Amino acid sequence: MTVTDLPTGIVRAIGVRFRRAGRLYYYDPRDSDFSVGDYAIVETPRGLTATRVVMAATEIDPADLRGDLVPIERPATESDMRSMAVYRDEEAKAEQEFANAITSHNLPMQAVKAEYTFDGATLTLHFSSKEAKLDLADMVSELASKLRTRVQLRQVGPRERAAMRSGMGRCGRDLCCATFLSELDTVSLRMAKDQNLPLNPDKISGVCGRLLCCLQYEHDGYVQDKLDEEQAGGGGGCATSGKCESCGVHELKNVLGQAVAPGYESEPNTPSDALNSDEKDASARDRDADRVEPSEGTQLKTSPPDTTKQTERAGSSRRRRFRRRRRGSSGTETGINPSNQPN
Repeated sequence: MTVTDLPTGIVRAIGVRFRRAGRLYYYDPRDSDFSVGDYAIVETPRGLTATRVVMAATEIDPADLRGDLVPIERPATESDMRSMAVYRDEEAKAEQEFANAITSHNLPMQAVKAEYTFDGATLTLHFSSKEAKLDLADMVSELASKLRTRVQLRQVGPRERAAMRSGMGRCGRDLCCATFLSELDTVSLRMAKDQNLPLNPDKISGVCGRLLCCLQYEHDGYVQDKLDEEQAGGGGGCATSGKCESCGVHELKNVLGQAVAPGYESEPNTPSDALNSDEKDASARDRDADRVEPSEGTQLKTSPPDTTKQTERAGSSRRRRFRRRRRGSSGTETGINPSNQPN
């Protein structure tokens, strides 16, 4: 099918990536025929750049594109490929020069990666820094004269830095962001809570210092399991709100935790007639201590509103201490698993 044979409103485009796990961009192939793995020369803000084709020409609705479809300049030639290979070997040297310049100028930044265009016309130096504004004019001029090319500096964040440098995750595999994640989605702490993971930064953080991207992979499954269990038990299906009667689903361990409402105390296993007279007297004294009598000359309705609540909490604390002494335990209620109680 030729370009003139395409239906109205449909365009023909190829998909390219500038990096292994980079974003997918669409370009107009014009009359060229590209296969997956070929290289094309395209126009970018950095100038002419060689990019790898990852999707052969296909029909796309213009509404699905971000902006206008830009045509390619030309297919890459054998000379372009040889030049690109030469400058890829020079990138390590340029990165070392960049690191030495940062040290000599005593700047609060770190070199991440150096990238040449296929013809060496432009060198882009990526760096990371906690500072938002840095005076880099002198260093850029020094590097441009030493490397004899146009130099551009670009600041990147922690996640993009990890994607460029690559590395090995705690799973023993290459980083997801450096291999196949083309879009870095938002990862929240709620995802770790829904999966009953320890909220320890060392346990749920990646090499970039941010939350692990893989927390989002199974999150929907955990939420759905909680919802199914709650609905099966006749609850409202809060899933992640924590207000239902059965929270704490752990699919991998096949465990369904039972949340304990605040203030709930289980009935003692010891029969009531087994209590001696001293314990009964102590229990009666505790009940009497819970009663709040207004002091002389003071109206109860004019007392501070939180006085009664504080006294009730104190009475509850005394009752709990009494039960712990009576059972001779360290504070674990009979029939209640402390790990399943809400924080």
